[in-house]
Amino acid sequence: MDYGQLFRRSWDIVWQNKYLFILGFLAALGAGGVGSGTNYNFPSSSTSTTSPFPPDFVEEVTGFWGQYGGLILGLICFFFILGIVFWLIRLAAQGGLIEAVDRIDAGEKMSFGTAFSAGTARLGGLVGLNLLINVPFIIFGLIFSVVGGAFFVTTLRQGGEISEVMGGTYALLAVCGGLIACLLVPVGLLIQVVYPFAQRGLLLQNLGVVDSIRHGWRVVRDNVGDVILLIIAFLVIGFLFGLITAVFTIPLAFLAAGPFILDAIQGNQISFGMTEIATLAFGGICLGLVGAAVNSVLTAYRSATVTLAYQHFVEKQA
Repeated sequence: MDYGQLFRRSWDIVWQNKYLFILGFLAALGAGGVGSGTNYNFPSSSTSTTSPFPPDFVEEVTGFWGQYGGLILGLICFFFILGIVFWLIRLAAQGGLIEAVDRIDAGEKMSFGTAFSAGTARLGGLVGLNLLINVPFIIFGLIFSVVGGAFFVTTLRQGGEISEVMGGTYALLAVCGGLIACLLVPVGLLIQVVYPFAQRGLLLQNLGVVDSIRHGWRVVRDNVGDVILLIIAFLVIGFLFGLITAVFTIPLAFLAAGPFILDAIQGNQISFGMTEIATLAFGGICLGLVGAAVNSVLTAYRSATVTLAYQHFVEKQA
């Protein structure tokens, strides 16, 4: 593969069809992963119960929940629905990018509306593919959320005290969860490599959801050397774009969470009211939009490059 020609052709397509940057912006909405780790510390004690929380923590949380619990639940539902909407828009934009680059490279004329409509027309398949390929992580996330929520609620109901049996049970569950998470790491890396080619098999070869996953795996397996080189190239490019993104997002992050960070550094008590929650929520939305705007260039360019590389792999295999 001529990588110089591949990267030049990809950039020419994106630059000459700048509406692809808009699709890249939509495809970057809400993207990105958030890693979280939970460390349950259960100190040994000669008594039958122990409290993992400060003395006044339970009373503060109970009082705050009694006052703002309904509003918080409403906000959670709102952001959950908003996340689903962003997810659907992102998938439709990804499909539009793939269809647009494929048709432009074939000599067709495309517009933003035509490209986005093409992605929307295949939205059902894209949703099915995304859900099926991420089933292990969805199940693990649901189990982790339920167990963690049950531990927190049960501890609050008991006034912040946990029995040794309960503490040992949750410690064992936490260890098992950590081991499963470690096993899912290589699976996740493999999915990240196969998924883009499965998407293109679904859209450009009109394959079904299961067949597209098999097709994506065959493409990666038969072109593993070229795929690894592409991954390395985009890791470097992604690192440079990450630096650019940080220049824009770090000041916004400090404006949103700066007062809380300063209070924590100074040892002051941090209080959460509606003003603080609204500030953090607004800051989070702004950070997401700014990050998506900066990453739109990388998203569009990377999608175009992978689509052209996929065409080369399929033609070579044929």
